[in-house]
Amino acid sequence: MMFTFLKNSLKQKITKEDIYKIIDSVISSIFFKKKLYLVLLIIIFIIGFSFQNFYHFYTWDTDSPSFYTAAIGMLQNINIYDHQEFQKLADSLFGKSIVVFPYLYWPVLAQLFIPLTYINYSDYFLLLLIINILLTFTCLYLIYNLLELNTRKNNLPILFLFLTIVHNLPLQTTLHHGQVNILVFGAILLSLLLLKHNKEYSSSFFLSIAVYLKIYPVLFLALFLLQKKYKYIVYSFINFIAIFLFSSLLFSLDPWLDFIKMGISNLFYGTKSDFFIDYNAQWGNNSLNGFISQIFIRNDLSRSLVMPVVLLLLIACFFLFKSKIKKLLKRKELNLDASFIFTLSLIFSTISWNHHYVIMIFPLIFLFNKIISERRYNYLLPYLLLAFLILFHPRTGGFPFNQILFMSTVLFLCLLLQYHFSRSLSEKKIDNLKSPE
Repeated sequence: MMFTFLKNSLKQKITKEDIYKIIDSVISSIFFKKKLYLVLLIIIFIIGFSFQNFYHFYTWDTDSPSFYTAAIGMLQNINIYDHQEFQKLADSLFGKSIVVFPYLYWPVLAQLFIPLTYINYSDYFLLLLIINILLTFTCLYLIYNLLELNTRKNNLPILFLFLTIVHNLPLQTTLHHGQVNILVFGAILLSLLLLKHNKEYSSSFFLSIAVYLKIYPVLFLALFLLQKKYKYIVYSFINFIAIFLFSSLLFSLDPWLDFIKMGISNLFYGTKSDFFIDYNAQWGNNSLNGFISQIFIRNDLSRSLVMPVVLLLLIACFFLFKSKIKKLLKRKELNLDASFIFTLSLIFSTISWNHHYVIMIFPLIFLFNKIISERRYNYLLPYLLLAFLILFHPRTGGFPFNQILFMSTVLFLCLLLQYHFSRSLSEKKIDNLKSPE
């Protein structure tokens, strides 16, 4: 009798809707609806996050000594963009046996770090780590508000949001290195949230700050320009000028002139620094530029051809997806647009280190929330695979395995595009069915 039951069960046809109903029953279960379970799981995730990052309190930061040195150099009127002067100052602070990387950022970042130089550097490392941890949870709060996760019928997207910080390798690297990625990420998210509430001037201020800390947020301004948000662009220009004037009046114009001279020297003439040459093809550069550079090196091709190839690919992608880009610009979905910009900035950046990928938290949560809320579970399996590779990717192996993070991000972008445009097609079909003959 049991055998007959099993035989009949195996013969029974399982439809797509049957599978969807099973997933629905899991998602809509009391486990994902009760606030008690939500709080308990969040506490477990936070404890896991704490254990994984506790050792950072006792390790040497990789990048933050550069910010510390630059800030002190700013106070002492030293040309922080002159390698010899900068290294001499770093040696006097940390000793000659410690490697301190050159400072290549805008003067604003060094000036913001000046208050942190009034404590000794061991306390500075500790304080910066605590600030970065607090900023991490601030970013989660901003994402929660941007995606309006409080309106969800169950708590699964909120739980997944907190899960993204557990064993998140880009985030762990950021905390270990003492980097400023989370600060920039937070400034962009705050800018987007203010824009969502139609506070354009304050939004443009925080986006301007983000651009002065890292250059990639300028892509958001390019997007807003294409979307004809001219008032926002004007506000941003005013804020750029205001921040520049405040910086120049407070610390003189010299750091800006030194920065411009360094940038022109590295890009157009003179001897380029290692940052602009060898790091492009370095093992950890997870960008299109790094990927192609490594291909060229393996095949003994000229490195001078890498940038033209990258530009050709960029132009080709523009013409291939021209109609899709126009549709995206027309819809003006802020969270969708932000997801594309965050992802594209990592792919097309000259150098995208592992820690830069901390910003992928937003696109990942955005798409996960869409898949769950719109019941498009056929995207769930490829999504989870790519999310795993982006957040918890292995960091071993030679080429091309060292580029798993980059390749996974490219595939995620394709999945995001496919999801959006297939959804748009479905919506169009529904509208056509509703319209009268």
